[in-house]
Amino acid sequence: MTSESSPLPAGRLERALASLRGLAVGDALGSQFFVPVNHPLLKRRELPAGPWQWTDDTEMACSVVSVLAAHRMVHQDELARSFADHHDFDRGYGPAVDRLLRLVREGADWRELAAQLFDGRGSWGNGAAMRIAPLGAWYADDPEQATHQAEISA
Repeated sequence: MTSESSPLPAGRLERALASLRGLAVGDALGSQFFVPVNHPLLKRRELPAGPWQWTDDTEMACSVVSVLAAHRMVHQDELARSFADHHDFDRGYGPAVDRLLRLVREGADWRELAAQLFDGRGSWGNGAAMRIAPLGAWYADDPEQATHQAEISA
């Protein structure tokens, strides 16, 4: 594991940022087709007019990259804090996550709150998968660490 004070391995940040850009464009484009007025465009394979707004998935992926750049690994407390600090209600978070992030901003322990969600079983949603691409790019040269860091980021 790389320490926070050691130099960043070559290419990791660049790979993560390239992945983040791709994720953001795909997220913003995909989110346009949740708007019923754009459904005919999808059938005709046409792009909706911009600007396209990204969702909570991109917002949280930005936090993943930020924490990796600062700590050279997933620091769970910092990641939870970043999620809470950058939470934008209008990005489409689910109601349970909206509440959790508000409470974290107010000082609650994210571990306790997360354990209480969905009867302790997790949401069974796709949020962690949607925000993890930059982490995979960061650890492209270390699959074992990619797996471990992905687990603790979720």
